[in-house]
Amino acid sequence: MKFITTAMIITLFMFNSCSSAKANTDNKINNNCYFNAENAYNYIKAQTDLGPRNYGSEAHKKVREFFKQEISNMGYEVFSHNFQAPYIKERNGENIYAFLKGKTDNYIIIASHFDSRSVAEKDKMAFNRDKPISGANDGASSSGVLLELMKALKNYNDLPYSVCFVLFDLEDDGNLFDVEGNSLIETDWIQGSIAFVNEVIIRDKIIDKQKIKFGILLDMVGSKNAKFKYESFAHTYYSPIYNKVWQYAYDLGYSNYFFDEHYGTIIDDHTPFLNEKIPFIDIIDMGYPFHHTSQDTIYKLDKKTLEAVGKTVEYSVINADSIY
Repeated sequence: MKFITTAMIITLFMFNSCSSAKANTDNKINNNCYFNAENAYNYIKAQTDLGPRNYGSEAHKKVREFFKQEISNMGYEVFSHNFQAPYIKERNGENIYAFLKGKTDNYIIIASHFDSRSVAEKDKMAFNRDKPISGANDGASSSGVLLELMKALKNYNDLPYSVCFVLFDLEDDGNLFDVEGNSLIETDWIQGSIAFVNEVIIRDKIIDKQKIKFGILLDMVGSKNAKFKYESFAHTYYSPIYNKVWQYAYDLGYSNYFFDEHYGTIIDDHTPFLNEKIPFIDIIDMGYPFHHTSQDTIYKLDKKTLEAVGKTVEYSVINADSIY
């Protein structure tokens, strides 16, 4: 993902922004969720134990099989979306997705990317900068949380909406191929999500665009002292979703992780959805100090952060009909 200026997106939509979320600390809600942070951590460790999951590596191949096996073991039917990277020549990826049926055929989407970056260009040590990263927080943490959410949400028989879970490939090698297009989705970042929206949703209509209520993207959700703030592009147009999810986080007791502040505009896997006017927010810790460095290891993660994100998203899913 990368930061961009807001000027280039002003004309994309004609919506109005709404008020920011306000904590209601007097209205605590029942924190009786199924999400287990220990399980999420173990899913993360299983990924990082394979090594860096950068494109073309043996670990990149193995982690896809790991996801498919784990998802199948939970009782889901596993779907693969094989694609050619839209803006990186001769790269092929595989998005992995599954569905959980709710009371209606309207959908919410919960997503993460699973690949890790092939270079550590922000590393303090020059000799590390052309090496792939472990990506414990950037890729593995959100994918581990997503797997545990898939397990946790299986415990509910009356979800208000059906859920599509997606693991995106080829997100994290941006700025390496000199792709500078005229729109937010003409980029060498987020190849998997661009292809998923263009092909699975728009072309093949496997998911009816009109039945997608909203989506939540998870990215870098595991570090100690993480601060989750609004991604400004999404917040400008879909602030009611952000406000409600943040309110749930506050009421669950996680106000020390979710802040009523902005990071700015970020190109991430939610961007292709926004480009199609599909409501989507991004839960991301862009203040992570080890982003794109060799120090992005599992030892930087904290189970309390995983719990805060996992339980907030679980509660948001089971109350999705009250969000948007």
